[in-house]
Amino acid sequence: MSERRNFTRKSGFRDSRLIIIATEGKKTEVIYFNGLKEYYNNPKIHVEVLERSVSASDPATVLKMLDQFRSKYNLRKSNDQLWLTIDVDRWGSQKLSSISQQCIQKQYYLAVSNPAFEIWLIMHIHALNTYTRDVQVELLENKKEGNRSRLEIELVNLLGSYNKTNPNMQFFNQHVIEAIQNARSADAHPEQRWTNELGTKVYLLAEEIINPH
Repeated sequence: MSERRNFTRKSGFRDSRLIIIATEGKKTEVIYFNGLKEYYNNPKIHVEVLERSVSASDPATVLKMLDQFRSKYNLRKSNDQLWLTIDVDRWGSQKLSSISQQCIQKQYYLAVSNPAFEIWLIMHIHALNTYTRDVQVELLENKKEGNRSRLEIELVNLLGSYNKTNPNMQFFNQHVIEAIQNARSADAHPEQRWTNELGTKVYLLAEEIINPH
């Protein structure tokens, strides 16, 4: 095995801690987290969003991205963090439970959205309790209508337009505090690794990026 080397933190971030993010999505999540780090640009942290080079997007593949990063680089600070960002929708509780256990063993952080990452984007605009129970069920089921999922259709309704390959980061950056508050309020079981209800744990990662310790 090749010797691990130190990760090069960019100029001005030499003493920063690392937040490494591996995401299930190749487009929306990568653009979102890169946009967030550029907007806040805090010298106390260096956010690195790993880009998936293969088409497979299952949680095990995304987890492997973190494994490969850690095998390549030394994490020199005790508060460096590696985050796995995945969705509930396609994988089911058994696979998520296995991935969660691996994250605990490897000391990785987990940010799971149920059913998908778009629910986090919706929380930049609305709290979940503003929706009727029937609509919440629709959002959780997240069925497709044509080429768009129910969550994507909701974002179009709220924003006037929504392109998952080019999310409006100027808007989302300005409302991330509201999203954190809305997601935290909706999280009835913060001690759990993910929620079985409509919701997301992405707020935990967003807090680390915008309010570093």
